[in-house]
Amino acid sequence: MSDVKLIVDTGYAKTRHGEKPIFTEGLYQLSNNCYSWMVPNGSWGETNIGLIDCNGKSVLVDTCWDVNLTMQMLNMMQPVLSRSPIETVINTHSDGDHCWGNQLFKDRQIIATNGCKNQMHHVKPQSMTGLKTGCKALRYLPIAGINHFSNYMLDMMSPYDYKNIEITSPTQTFETEHCLNVNGKEIILYEVGPAHTSGDAIVYIPDESVVYAGDIAFIGETPVMWSGPIEGIVSALQKVLDLNAKIMIPGHGPMARRKDIQRLIEFWNFSYEQLHYYFQKDFEPHLAASAVLKSEEYLRSAFAQWGNQERMVTNATTLYRHWGADLSSLPEPLGTMNLMRKQACVAHDFVTSKH
Repeated sequence: MSDVKLIVDTGYAKTRHGEKPIFTEGLYQLSNNCYSWMVPNGSWGETNIGLIDCNGKSVLVDTCWDVNLTMQMLNMMQPVLSRSPIETVINTHSDGDHCWGNQLFKDRQIIATNGCKNQMHHVKPQSMTGLKTGCKALRYLPIAGINHFSNYMLDMMSPYDYKNIEITSPTQTFETEHCLNVNGKEIILYEVGPAHTSGDAIVYIPDESVVYAGDIAFIGETPVMWSGPIEGIVSALQKVLDLNAKIMIPGHGPMARRKDIQRLIEFWNFSYEQLHYYFQKDFEPHLAASAVLKSEEYLRSAFAQWGNQERMVTNATTLYRHWGADLSSLPEPLGTMNLMRKQACVAHDFVTSKH
């Protein structure tokens, strides 16, 4: 990583969520022709984006959570885009913070897995705008954790503007593997989902020894599993290791080393074992997650230093489903909102217990 260099610095003194940045936001040159837009510290919507210069044409790996941020990023990518305009966009998965800037490229080729395309319209930008409005009105209502939920979601969404977003689907999909050749530059897309979502992919540039891992990898942040199975995530992380790339860019957080990817595998194995213990004792998923987060074994681990530890609630819920638990579910999007309410309550309880 010693050859990686920052070529455009945003100059921001704080992250989008008001934290002290652990690395500089901006455009980094990773190798001769590969770049990454890196956003500290890797929390909600603080997404890393890939850029591959193919000698007169560029390939963009993912877009931002809103149109404004995507446009700002593109403006700062001009040192590359002025000579190699974006010809193709690849979406690593369907989460909005990796594809809600797609509309700026609706006249270009957009590539993703079939699973990504099928899931891309499940969450509507309009619902996020409505949720922001509702949370502002309910953030002081101390009933059933509504206040915790409202403040949690407002903190997550406040840096982003979901108005006027038009979800723009991929124009080309693939399964298993897809090879892209742009002006002689070989780019290989591997389907590694279902894992984090139902349609994950990683992007590998062999001659540059660079891999963009999408949300298969969170570094310094607690990873989240919306779809699973956990075996899918572990297999995907092992695929990242097997590529033996010199540069590994996670979906969130600083650039990864091999030991970071290995630690993620350890996290998922640990989570499986610990949560299954409480599953067998008939704990509800959010209570199992809370118990794990407060355990001595967890607190002594490296995982306890990661951000957004309350995501263990989502991971527990997903695992419980795969284990056959009969979880009474509300119709969507109410089911997801109820899950996030429980996650917000665990986050509040976890922070309170530390003080």
